Amino acid sequence: MLAGNPLLAIVLVTLVAVLAHAVTAATVPSDPLVTFYWHDEPYGPTTVQVLGTPDVAAGQCRGLEGRADGFTYMHAWPTFPDGRAAWKVAMYRDWGCAGEPALVMSEWDGRRGGAYRADPDDLSKPFVVKSIKFVQA
Repeated sequence: MLAGNPLLAIVLVTLVAVLAHAVTAATVPSDPLVTFYWHDEPYGPTTVQVLGTPDVAAGQCRGLEGRADGFTYMHAWPTFPDGRAAWKVAMYRDWGCAGEPALVMSEWDGRRGGAYRADPDDLSKPFVVKSIKFVQA
């Protein structure tokens, strides 16, 4: 039936593609938050949340204390229902989210090995986060 009617085959393939996209597309959840745990005592957690819709929450700058010991764990929440990251966190070396972010990620887990997240410019030192912004993943 499909071999004899190429137009029907094209319509069916297009319909499957549209439905697959509709199933995987999801609304970004509101009220993002990030949790950090630190390398030295007090270990944490430190949690930062921005309340609001994705349009309101995205891009708002929040300051952190700039701990020199670095973080061993961070995770941005909430996720999509299927577990994919809905939010990433742009992390800055300076307060006020000045310049380009040094790191943009949704999670880091170095707790099992006690490893801090290294500074991307000097892997021998921990990355010191002074401010963050949420960005949609």
